[in-house]
Amino acid sequence: MPSASRLLRAARHDGLSRGTRARLLRLELARRLRPRARYPLRLGATTVYLSRDDFEIDWKSLAFVVVDEAYAGDYAGAVVVDIGAHKGYFAAYAFERGARTVVSYEPEAANFSLLQLAAMERGEDWIVEQAAVGATAGEAELHVMSASWGHALHPPDAFSEYEVGTQRVSVLALADVLERAHALAAGAGVVVKVNIEGEECPVILGTPPSAWEVVDETHIETHPWAACGAGEIADHLVPAGLSRCASAHPAVLRLRRGGSPPAGPHTAAR
Repeated sequence: MPSASRLLRAARHDGLSRGTRARLLRLELARRLRPRARYPLRLGATTVYLSRDDFEIDWKSLAFVVVDEAYAGDYAGAVVVDIGAHKGYFAAYAFERGARTVVSYEPEAANFSLLQLAAMERGEDWIVEQAAVGATAGEAELHVMSASWGHALHPPDAFSEYEVGTQRVSVLALADVLERAHALAAGAGVVVKVNIEGEECPVILGTPPSAWEVVDETHIETHPWAACGAGEIADHLVPAGLSRCASAHPAVLRLRRGGSPPAGPHTAAR
């Protein structure tokens, strides 16, 4: 079950509506009394789903987004690119903070099924695609882990004990993904979130900085097993006009166009 302290934080969190806080508590009670394959949770105008088999990981993923607010930023009126979408919790968060459109990319089949269900119920402003994102387009083997947030194209050797299978997946080029967002934005802002389990280095460093010139803000989750550090990624994106700024979570690299805004109540410099 979710830790009592984190569940209590969620129930008291000022950033969540009173209705959402109540629904989180009811969801935990329903899970104990009436087990089912999936559990709906309404976040504002969006319903997302937690799965029974992956409930602990799904809860932690949800809490990272909506309780810890690891991706706190400026989403008002933006087209948001959600790379490594899992089951759509970040997308729901972005919509609640004013995103106009979210385009989500998730390669793993079980995650994608609940992501797609949530997006279909939301409407046309949420576009989902079952694909990974890489430096170049093609196909690849996705290594599927027992924990739903650990699926990776090139996991470290230490992950082998958790691997439960592989899936052949499509890979889209990051430059093409960013250009698509730019076309959808039609002059509005573009915000990009990246969480791809250690692939952030080859994908971002393997994409020309010029492809990022259409992006106004990005949140990149970094991983200790990745081949580079946050500083190398930040330096790579300087020519695109993106500057490192205060982030709400130490594992998330945040960059913005046009300088660093002052830290808000939920932000802390990395």
